[in-house]
Amino acid sequence: MGSMRKIAVEDLKSGMIFDKPVYVDKNNILVGANTAFQEADIKKLMMWGVTDIETEGELINPEVFSSARQIESPSDNEKRIIADYNDLVKKRKRLIEIHSRARTAVSTAYDCIRKMEPFETTNLENSVDDIIAILKENSNVFLFLYGLDEGKDYLVMHSVNVAFYALIMGLALNYNPVQLRDLGLGTLMIDAGMTKIPVYIIHKQSNLTEQEFKQIKTHPLHGYKALKQVAQVSENVANISLQHQEQFDGKGYPRGLKGNEISEYARIAAIADSYEAQISNRSWRGKVDFYHAMRNLLAGGVNKFDPVILRVFLSRMSVYPIGSIIELNNHSVGLVIGSAPEKPLRPVVKLIFDEQRNRMTDTVIVNLLNNSSFYITRVFNEKEVGISIFDVL
Repeated sequence: MGSMRKIAVEDLKSGMIFDKPVYVDKNNILVGANTAFQEADIKKLMMWGVTDIETEGELINPEVFSSARQIESPSDNEKRIIADYNDLVKKRKRLIEIHSRARTAVSTAYDCIRKMEPFETTNLENSVDDIIAILKENSNVFLFLYGLDEGKDYLVMHSVNVAFYALIMGLALNYNPVQLRDLGLGTLMIDAGMTKIPVYIIHKQSNLTEQEFKQIKTHPLHGYKALKQVAQVSENVANISLQHQEQFDGKGYPRGLKGNEISEYARIAAIADSYEAQISNRSWRGKVDFYHAMRNLLAGGVNKFDPVILRVFLSRMSVYPIGSIIELNNHSVGLVIGSAPEKPLRPVVKLIFDEQRNRMTDTVIVNLLNNSSFYITRVFNEKEVGISIFDVL
């Protein structure tokens, strides 16, 4: 028997064939002998955080360096976007670990708030630092928040996800470390007051009664009081819980504040809170896809949200946020994997199906920013095209 040798996952290319089986580890075969690597195999390894595979075999077709096709020769900008995309996929495992630690920290904090027991915010602050670090490396990592552990405690999941979206805006606004820490800490505990609301109301699957809605509207004040009493956070942090349901036109609650009367952190949190709530399953409705959630934000943005901050969010997320499934005018279907802030209607698309709706087996990137012959004609959800976003990353 020959000796096993390691091959870096980053050196693998779709179409490579080895004359002996290739292993993830000594007990698990990834692909058999004389079987071509598929792009999906390589993406799975990246998502799992695997850096090396092992084989006794030799490469049968060393002339195959890549089967990736481009509609046209990639520009430097396209190469950067593709490199960012590949880097993004590799970060999924770390994102999940960071998210898990943040959920634990938030869950512990919310349990203390329910019991009105004092607690330290150290673990929450560490989670904020972790989130900031990974967003600085590749802010598009937010894609992996979609559908992540939806069976778990909704309040906790929602709070952690809101912190991610809020910090994306904070980074885009060039917040300093202290500002980012306050914004992240406040949004991680954005729903502290909901722990004081009866559980049956939070999970009710039908319309709330007038009395139940009045109880819901008390949660910002409950959250503010609890954070000041048992967490002893700063006014800036506690105000996020207090003011995130205020609206820019003064029609929000609990105090009907308007415009700049609302803290900037809370204005950011309001946008993140609304967007995240739409793209998550709730007890009374299913989730909305990225594109329609963004459309809903923009439609109500004139009245409800700070227009300047909303534009910042749009510039980072695009009209077609990363992860949107779209149809091009040639009837091919693709996944949005990148965008340029200055052209939110012309994202970068990785094709999933060709014009005849055959599933793509290699990487084809269409950069609408540089390719004027293509444009988006329709947006799909996962069920309409019969795929999961994570199967086509």
